[in-house]
Amino acid sequence: LQRGALADAERAAREAVRLSPRSPVARNLLGVILGRAGRRDSALSEFSAAIRLDPAFVGARNNMATLLAERGRVAEAIAEFRRVLEIDPRHAQALSNVASLYAGAGDYARAAEHFARAREAAPGDPQLALAFIGAAYRAGRKAEADAAADQLERSAASDPRALFTLAMALAQSRQYERAARLFEQVARLAPRNYEVLYNLGVALYNLDRNDEAARHLAEAADLNPAPAETHFRLGLIASDRGDQANAVEEFRHAVEREPKNPNYQYLLGREYFRAGFYEGAVKAFTEAMAAEPKNAAYVLARADANYRKGEWVAAAADFDLAASLDPGNDKITYWQGYAHRAAGNFDLARRHLEAYVAKHPDDAEALASLGYVAIEQGRFEDAEPALTRALQLAPKHAAVLYDYARLAVKRRDYPEAVARLRRVIERHPTHTQAHYQLFLAYSRLKQTESAQQALAEFKRLEALEKRSTEERIADERLRTQRMLGQR
Repeated sequence: LQRGALADAERAAREAVRLSPRSPVARNLLGVILGRAGRRDSALSEFSAAIRLDPAFVGARNNMATLLAERGRVAEAIAEFRRVLEIDPRHAQALSNVASLYAGAGDYARAAEHFARAREAAPGDPQLALAFIGAAYRAGRKAEADAAADQLERSAASDPRALFTLAMALAQSRQYERAARLFEQVARLAPRNYEVLYNLGVALYNLDRNDEAARHLAEAADLNPAPAETHFRLGLIASDRGDQANAVEEFRHAVEREPKNPNYQYLLGREYFRAGFYEGAVKAFTEAMAAEPKNAAYVLARADANYRKGEWVAAAADFDLAASLDPGNDKITYWQGYAHRAAGNFDLARRHLEAYVAKHPDDAEALASLGYVAIEQGRFEDAEPALTRALQLAPKHAAVLYDYARLAVKRRDYPEAVARLRRVIERHPTHTQAHYQLFLAYSRLKQTESAQQALAEFKRLEALEKRSTEERIADERLRTQRMLGQR
């Protein structure tokens, strides 16, 4: 067994069992060999046989509990470890193993307690000290954790490997200040080491010391540009600074190295979205969805990008998918209604908006959308109360004011339409369509001079909008080229 000759070891152990069928030691040894060979069910049977022969055999119980834990049968493993400790309260391995299971289950109080007992049983074990530090910090036993960390740091002296291991344990326990100090010490002892610089950068990032973090992470990336995680962290820092160009570049580097990582794709898409490059955002979000098709956040992100891109049908389909993935999210119901409204699916838009308003009767935007849909469907009697209530809630809202005025135009109540449209223009003088509708209303009332004035203002604003749109398209083209790294 010690030299790895498992087949020979198994033959010898089985012969021992044949010669001494009531020997718990032989059964336990055979179980260990079978476990090493990956035959876990058979190994568990041998451990059980050893325990039946000697219920106080802590070695067999500990081996069985360990194997149960490896198979994911945590509750059974913990119960078996407890039986070991009833027999031998200072069994260091059982204490450590059950502590690890408690930690894995998030019960850090019990984990810290058992790691502390294991340290008493094996006081010189640095791995037990590290495990205790992690559990104790999470359990709120900071003073004890600090004392253990102080002791380990003193014993490590100038050993970079030992200091690095302690720094990692501290970072994993979110003790970033102390971890960063130790990583800096290691960096002085072992300069230009990728792992040290990377972890130092991450610790500094978690302390919001982004300038220092970026410097160390950039040096780490220079030493070893292959790991995607380094570029991902640099992308996060650039994004936090609002530096979209560098954020996009770093997230693209991360995606190039790990194209199947949905989080990298999502963050790249988010930067594209912030930059107004919706085509790139849709593509990146689609890649994220391919890896995690049931992640509602990715679907919502693509839905929003499609909507901003003017792909109303695609946006509505994405919002419908997001609603099926996150059925308890009322806001998605509203977005479904809004997207279907934009796509011209007014029956679906009405259904979703009415469902949302039933739960949120004072949402001005949703009421306004219901009013808009009612106008488009010719249900003027339904549009009036929805828009009136929306105006009460948001009296300065341009879209609500305009749709309220447009309702009067649709009803051919032109005097009322003029009054409502003038109210829109008073609050929003550059509302181009309000001037056009005012031109139509004055024309129906045969007020030629006022109609011509309204038409002239409409044409002036329309020309400005056209120029603005052309500039926006040119800007978007340049932005797209820049986002794709083109000249």
